[in-house]
Amino acid sequence: MPMPYQFKHQAFGFFKTLTLITVTACLLLIGIGQVYCYASDLDTIHTMQNIRIKDREQNNKQIRTKIKTYKKLNEELRNIQETAKQLKTEKFRLLETLIFGKNHADITLVQRTSIVRENLELLYRFIEKDYPIERLARLEVVKKLQTKLRKSSLSPSLMEEFYNILHNEIGFSQEDRVRTESIAIADDNIEAVTFNIGRVGYYFIDEEKKLAGLFSLKRAQWKLVDFDTYANNFKKAIEIIENALTERYIILPVEAMSKANVE
Repeated sequence: MPMPYQFKHQAFGFFKTLTLITVTACLLLIGIGQVYCYASDLDTIHTMQNIRIKDREQNNKQIRTKIKTYKKLNEELRNIQETAKQLKTEKFRLLETLIFGKNHADITLVQRTSIVRENLELLYRFIEKDYPIERLARLEVVKKLQTKLRKSSLSPSLMEEFYNILHNEIGFSQEDRVRTESIAIADDNIEAVTFNIGRVGYYFIDEEKKLAGLFSLKRAQWKLVDFDTYANNFKKAIEIIENALTERYIILPVEAMSKANVE
């Protein structure tokens, strides 16, 4: 029969063993949980890495496509620039032929400078007698070039300026434009809508004051026409110009440069 001390010792040993087993089991369970959690974290990381790899591949594909498109556009731009350069050279050659004649290569720099100066003088007088469309600005550009040519001989840059002046003057013959400006009618300045049909005619209309007219090159002033007769046609012409409409024709008064004035 066991003694009380022995019984207590056996009971303590049993509980000690049970405690060790329990602690060991807990440690094992914690370890398994940690392994499971660690495996889950790895799966998440791998998934994120795969997503990022796919995103990077997609971005790289888009970048390669953009680079390919850029190279194609860059090549097209070079071709266009080369064509523009050739056209510019051809334009200058034709203009030199127009200004200096067929044998322009044989003309000296002094002769070229003199010819351009003479052309500028003619152009200045022409603008003074032309329709007053941006007249002050056009005259100022000519005067500036005249000043430069009085101080130096003709150079490529000055020739370029001369070409630009000619191009601008030619443009007035080809463009129909509408403006709002102050004009002088019978010693009175009024704010009117003006429009030009190239260099065929320069017109105005003031619906509030029921005035309409055209610029007379012979008189170098604005000339009134019958408002009731032409008002609707003037407004139609303005609509056509502003909206780039295509019309077969429209009746407008035109001043003939002869004694028989047709309006």
